[in-house]
Amino acid sequence: MNTSFSSLLSKYNVKHSLDTENFNESLFSGELVDSSIDVNRGDILLLNINNPDRLIEYVEDGLANKPSYIFIANYPETSSITIQNYLHNLEKRTKAPPTRVIRIDDFSNFVQELVSLKYPTYKTKNLFGITGTNGKTTSCYFTKILLGEMNTEFIGTTEAGAMSKVTKMPSLTTPNFIPVAKYIQENKDKDNFIIEVSSHAMIQKRLNGIQFDIASFTNLSQDHLDFHKSIEEYFEAKKLLFSSEKSKFAIIFSNEWGLKLAEKLDIDFVTVGFRSSDFASFNVHQQDTFSTEGELLIDGKKYNLLLPISGPGVIENFLIAITNTYYLQNSFEDSLNNIKNLCFPEGRYQSISKNTKNIIIDYAHTPEALNKLLYFAKKHYQKVTVVFGCGGNRDSSKRELMGRSSQIADSIILTSDNPRDENPEIIIEAILKGIDQKEKVLTVVDRREAIEISLRECRKEEVVIIAGRGHESYQEVKGEYIPLKDINVVEEILRGAE
Repeated sequence: MNTSFSSLLSKYNVKHSLDTENFNESLFSGELVDSSIDVNRGDILLLNINNPDRLIEYVEDGLANKPSYIFIANYPETSSITIQNYLHNLEKRTKAPPTRVIRIDDFSNFVQELVSLKYPTYKTKNLFGITGTNGKTTSCYFTKILLGEMNTEFIGTTEAGAMSKVTKMPSLTTPNFIPVAKYIQENKDKDNFIIEVSSHAMIQKRLNGIQFDIASFTNLSQDHLDFHKSIEEYFEAKKLLFSSEKSKFAIIFSNEWGLKLAEKLDIDFVTVGFRSSDFASFNVHQQDTFSTEGELLIDGKKYNLLLPISGPGVIENFLIAITNTYYLQNSFEDSLNNIKNLCFPEGRYQSISKNTKNIIIDYAHTPEALNKLLYFAKKHYQKVTVVFGCGGNRDSSKRELMGRSSQIADSIILTSDNPRDENPEIIIEAILKGIDQKEKVLTVVDRREAIEISLRECRKEEVVIIAGRGHESYQEVKGEYIPLKDINVVEEILRGAE
């Protein structure tokens, strides 16, 4: 291992930058980290920061935890003299032994090779990446169940256990390459790893260094336009996952944007959907609130199936998942046997029936997702009440559209989501612009109170849908993170009513 590191340093002309008298390759035994908040004593910190002032700030934060080395990208605007002077002065102030800060010309390739040496296991595993506006979390979760939970890891939004081990930033949908590779190394007994891939992650190149065996696309609708500026730009960000550099093969759901994507691919792919021409399709025979019966047609073979799940988008998510498993050798029959274990991840069409009350908690936070959710509920319940809001400091153009989608419901309670730095009442006013029938709207800013009112009014054969936050366990208000989880609120209210 030491020889390999030496060779890598020589390849990138690094060794001459080190203090050769004190050079000790055992210092490369620490973990690789890409964030100054994650570094511990003896680790190797890798910083790709193109702002000299921020770079010095992150270097200082990192140095406080005494890493063995800090490697930095060699941007032209970065002043090595500034860094060197800073380190010299720091050493004089703290009397601490010098930490080596080394500039790398070809930083991206250097990091990829360094990670491959340190955590080589990730290159030997089955890697699945799933992206889309709606349904990527559920598709990932279904894939994990079908592949076998004992042999599969899912890194994504609802997987608190995995995400807490991968990153100290739980708000991320997709973590960075280095901690992902490390996590795979630590779980080398698992064969399959499924990663939920966001558009932000692709733009920010968080997964540079990973090539997926199979990449899947669920759908695209309006979201994150505060970041991407247009739906076309959003689409281009999603498309990055499907380059030959990032993925070997693709599974595409044959909706409008999926077919547009298929036209542009330079890798092999199949489409799944409801068309006879699709590689995999599903013909629904019967569906109620708890199960779906129908016929799966995949690669010309027919299977009559009973899925123990129901809900909006469930067929789309199932088709993505089952097709992923189909392409793994000797896994498909096991996957068919695992269908009986299918269930939703936390906060995705999470159904509760208690005390003659029916409640569904769902993450639906886009106009399309809310529309599909309410449309499905209307088919199965006499009255539908929806409780929702919109996040602050996010795509404001989405708010009126969310209001428009909510009109499918019989009763609407507008409340606070994660207002962040915005006034929740202003957010609610924007949602109201999309609702024509103002008489069926009640505004209750306090989310806990809004849920309590909705449950109080709910009768048998009716349903309350609490949308927008799903699994989230806190509410972000003016920089504070206030504990608030919709399912916990519901359970507290129901217990109190007993």
